[in-house]
Amino acid sequence: MTRTTLILALTLCGCPKEPGKAPENLASEARRALAERDKRLGHYFVEVTSTQGDALATHTFVYRAPNRVKGTLLTPQPMTLSFDGTRFFKLSPAEKKLEAFELKLPADKAALFLTTQFSPFVPEGYRTPLLPSKGVAAARVAHPKGPEAFELVHSTPDEKGQPITVTWHLRYPSGDFLAKTTRAGAVTNEVVVDEEQCEQRLSLCVPKVVVQRENGAELGRTTFTRIDLSAEVPNDAFTLAAPEGFTVEKHELVESN
Repeated sequence: MTRTTLILALTLCGCPKEPGKAPENLASEARRALAERDKRLGHYFVEVTSTQGDALATHTFVYRAPNRVKGTLLTPQPMTLSFDGTRFFKLSPAEKKLEAFELKLPADKAALFLTTQFSPFVPEGYRTPLLPSKGVAAARVAHPKGPEAFELVHSTPDEKGQPITVTWHLRYPSGDFLAKTTRAGAVTNEVVVDEEQCEQRLSLCVPKVVVQRENGAELGRTTFTRIDLSAEVPNDAFTLAAPEGFTVEKHELVESN
């Protein structure tokens, strides 16, 4: 389920900026659009098939605001991860074991832990991009799936001081995810929305097919075989209980000294 993170700093040459609007204002406008979009996408259920070479995996993912998520890996090896707003659960059928973790971490570290655990289940377009708080260059550009888009570019040095440049393209003005590109040295990766499903009542679109490429060659693709943006999931669906015959282990996640 691990996916390569993506690529390519697209040139700004020939891409028209919105007249009279400073880049920092455009970046703020993009953040506001993402925040409003996230409110509208308050709960959903998806079934997903991912391919990478000859490998194939299927999973489901459920989200309910605020802060309730559950991902179930169906193949190749069943496993369920869930967070009910307080506790993190890992259900491992092969081991007949349920682990429950109390998160006693600072808010930022708890958020990082949960992001790391659930990112493989929920790709770009269903989660808000983690834009840096500073140093984001913004422009309003033409885009074939837009027809206009926010273009957001951020560069950071790697351990050798060489730049890693990430570019996001989000539909203007809704903030729908269109593409993310990253350039690190000679490697250019990209994740691109190939097909979408649009919901008029929510005024947004979500990916239906996402393609990952490295230096132009396709690495894999993610296909959403079922998308339900109206799924009403009860809160207790995220609190996992051990099936009969399973062992239960309880843990605490605390900040290391």
